[in-house]
Amino acid sequence: MSVKEDVLRILNDNKEVYLSGEEIAGRLGVSRAAVCKAVKGLNAEGYDISGLSRLGYRMHIGDDILSIDGINKYIDKEMKDVFAIEVYKTISSTNTVLKEKAVKGAEEWHIFVASEQTAGRGRMNRTFYSPSDSGIYMSILFRPKLSAQQALLITTMTATAVSEAIDELFHIETKIKWVNDIYYHGRKICGILTEAAVNVETAMLDYAVVGIGVNVKAPVGDFPEDIRSIAGAILSEQPDEAVRDNVRNRLTAGIIGKMYRYYGMLKADRMMGESVADNAGKMGHQYGFMESYKRKSMLIGKKVYILSDESREELLVLDIDDNAALVVEHADGRIEALKSGEVSVRESQWERNM
Repeated sequence: MSVKEDVLRILNDNKEVYLSGEEIAGRLGVSRAAVCKAVKGLNAEGYDISGLSRLGYRMHIGDDILSIDGINKYIDKEMKDVFAIEVYKTISSTNTVLKEKAVKGAEEWHIFVASEQTAGRGRMNRTFYSPSDSGIYMSILFRPKLSAQQALLITTMTATAVSEAIDELFHIETKIKWVNDIYYHGRKICGILTEAAVNVETAMLDYAVVGIGVNVKAPVGDFPEDIRSIAGAILSEQPDEAVRDNVRNRLTAGIIGKMYRYYGMLKADRMMGESVADNAGKMGHQYGFMESYKRKSMLIGKKVYILSDESREELLVLDIDDNAALVVEHADGRIEALKSGEVSVRESQWERNM
């Protein structure tokens, strides 16, 4: 660990407390000049650290800079060695860069976290608006023993984990719009993009990279006009001090913890010798995430239409099945299970006006 990282850890653990350069230097076994240089570097990266000649250095409690140490502070000790976390102030796309590592053989639980993306990506080749310092943009690498047909379970598992992590930290209730968007007060606050590679010989997933973009705070100057009517943020108002402190690090850690729990359950099912192909639905209900996913659904019981269908036929959403497909009823009474990748749905005008 570098001197700068060590100084950040000490100041972050003692927020609103002044520590002299001499004290910090003594703890680390370095010179005061090295501490001063580290603080200057941290301030240049955006950390809110003040210094007074007779008191020393202090990090302010409202500081919310993403960092490896800041995330690890809220991850259970027994889990820390599992994850390989890399944090970037700016990156092109966490999914794009992590996929490159996956192709080169990186192990699962490699995690990229960024404060800004310059080329963020969403489903259907859309861009994902990823401004600096207002959200969390992260990707996680998995190597699941699932077939390509079951890849949807990874997305639903992720949506459930993220939604639950947000609810627990902020004491709110979010909803999931099938299959991969999370909403709060009618606004989209999170999008999820799962990209996978399939082994053509086994028809099983070689890897899956799951990208998660969460709008924690509204960006400076608001969202771009083309998404302003849809996009929202978790913190639409200034939160109290207890919630505001390290909020992005805490949420990132919460998401990772939830993902680790749910993914471990999927792997345990496989290790018990059960066939994933025969028990995809059982996994969801046995371990709870599909039940929670369905309970959080904002579409069940509503009318939707398929975006790629020019006829704009209204479909009634009846359920979400054990494989995470959206079960809909056509006007002629025909029942169909829609799978992600085949369609995208939107609430009908009739439902939005209700």
